[in-house]
Amino acid sequence: AGDWRRAYDYGDPRAETMAVHEAAGLIDVSTLGKLVVRGPDAGEFLNRLYPNRFDNLKPGRIRYGVLGDDAGRITDDGTICRLDEDSFYVTTTSSGADAVEAWFAWWLAEWGMDVHLTDVSQGLSAFNLAGPKAREILSGLTELDCSNDGFAYLDGKRAQVAGVPALMLRIGFVGELGYELHCPGSLAQELWDALMAAGEPHGIRPFGLEPQRVLRLQKLHILVGQDTDAESNAFEAAMPWIVKLDKEEDFIGRWALENVQARGDESKLVGFTMENGAVPQEGAVVVEDGVAAGLVTSSRFSPLLQRTIGMAWVPIERAEDGTPITISDEGKTMAATVHLAPFYDPDQERLRS
Repeated sequence: AGDWRRAYDYGDPRAETMAVHEAAGLIDVSTLGKLVVRGPDAGEFLNRLYPNRFDNLKPGRIRYGVLGDDAGRITDDGTICRLDEDSFYVTTTSSGADAVEAWFAWWLAEWGMDVHLTDVSQGLSAFNLAGPKAREILSGLTELDCSNDGFAYLDGKRAQVAGVPALMLRIGFVGELGYELHCPGSLAQELWDALMAAGEPHGIRPFGLEPQRVLRLQKLHILVGQDTDAESNAFEAAMPWIVKLDKEEDFIGRWALENVQARGDESKLVGFTMENGAVPQEGAVVVEDGVAAGLVTSSRFSPLLQRTIGMAWVPIERAEDGTPITISDEGKTMAATVHLAPFYDPDQERLRS
């Protein structure tokens, strides 16, 4: 991921995937970019950079954000936690961290706002503890109230975990009850070991990138740069809800996104399923009447769902739930069906439990 090396798996990706569903899993996500945006104008600064709102985010709460360029094209994504009235903790993709910092710094210099930007990516490590046993494991290591009432979905709190100071974010990229724990890099090994030891009676397993890809795909969570390209915008990438064109202030890419909305979508990023067990390669072509019409961006066999799932760009007229599509891969054609809702826990009951 970018300049970082990460574990592909820990020997058994299927078992690691199922451990997250049935017990708990722990993954190192230290490669995420991490920025602190601080100052009286910090909320307005983020409002100008992102198509959604952050000035109205309450301290201790988290919101997902998608960055775009002047043409409204998706460049990165991540979460933003408001630490206090003047401070926000921003995460970015692993490969996009340097570019996002440079983008923020360029606009900060242009706008001259009362904001201070600090890149803390190198100094902080982060782990994602996820699974139905995650709360029980975490509760044994901290005095913080980890109940659903005390620590709700999309809350961010600071606490000691196994004696290690941590920023705890209740978010869930992998679709199960989960917590991201951000801590000083010098204490990361100590925290990892404590989590694994506390989780051992509960069946915890470390999991790598491959299980994470299956888990996030089951939720139709995008990977910027894989499920998007240099022309993708939030409307066509199935995230119209994140574009707040009713914001009073201008934001980067607003004019372009207003034009996309007025024009209407030409293509759409959708989920798809296949029942025959075949898994098309990422990059396989969606065809209509023998002509290329779209592209498979992600595909995996889900051991939980026992079928092939994926994401693909298709023409807008094929972007309806239940619509059949044809995928061509290495000279073979395969039948698939468009599926718009998340494949797993579409109502987010487990994520919010």
